[in-house]
Amino acid sequence: MIRKALRHLPGVGPERLRRFEERGLNTWEDLLGRPNDIPLPSGQRQLLLQHVKEAANALSRGDLTYLTKALAPQDQWRILQHAFDKAAYFDIETTGLGPDSLITVIACLHQNQLHTFVQGENLDDFLDLLDEIELLVSFNGASFDVPQVERGFHIAGIPCAHVDLRWVCYHEKMTGGLKSIEHRLGIQRPQDLHGVDGEEAVWLWEDWIRAHDREARERLLRYCAADVLSLQLLAARILSEKQCNVCCPAPDDLWSLLHAQDQGFATPTHVSEAEPSPLTSQRRLHRKLQTLRGTDPA
Repeated sequence: MIRKALRHLPGVGPERLRRFEERGLNTWEDLLGRPNDIPLPSGQRQLLLQHVKEAANALSRGDLTYLTKALAPQDQWRILQHAFDKAAYFDIETTGLGPDSLITVIACLHQNQLHTFVQGENLDDFLDLLDEIELLVSFNGASFDVPQVERGFHIAGIPCAHVDLRWVCYHEKMTGGLKSIEHRLGIQRPQDLHGVDGEEAVWLWEDWIRAHDREARERLLRYCAADVLSLQLLAARILSEKQCNVCCPAPDDLWSLLHAQDQGFATPTHVSEAEPSPLTSQRRLHRKLQTLRGTDPA
């Protein structure tokens, strides 16, 4: 499938792509094997063939970073199909959305194991895991999660390829946030996480830090981990629509990872004994409104 990615090649737009297809030029091998059939002037043809060779060489040496940067947005799904068994899915939670916000929790599904990292406990260990990953998959990570990781850990860039499912979905006519896309596709999270959103995630962290609320910590970790597990289900669904067969665990098996993991409850060194802040009170009001609207899982 990945060798059929042609839209990133110089001079190839929708009309020229159609002309390629009419001539049976559907793959990199077709272009390299029949250069004289390419309907381009000699100079443009040589430039196109150079790009094809570079992509083919990157594929042969397993350079997913080159491919994620080179392929057109419409073809990023091909990288997912090619490297589905290598993909790791990740998500972060923060103290807010501003540039000064801090990472509170990171969840990552790698090699069928769910990992969680918590500020004040083991957050730096995420960098060790990141060194093992070849392809990192996120939702809106190009705009938010990856820059936050780079800023929070003071690194120049993540050491692996990255595919943002938000834009893969966009080019498949699926717009909106992760949860709205899940809803349209029939992906069901565990009942206790229905209605939890990014805003509540901020409040849950506040409850844990200020009031040692272990239930809030557990709920926050489960919420972040659920985002990660959902990403694999979403990626598999997109590829299924493309008639690509990939080996993805059944939803119940994935959700069971939320229960199987021993989260532990180490107390951060910077926890304050102060009374709950106004932010905590806002959280309680938010939950009360959810209950009145019939969206709260409790």
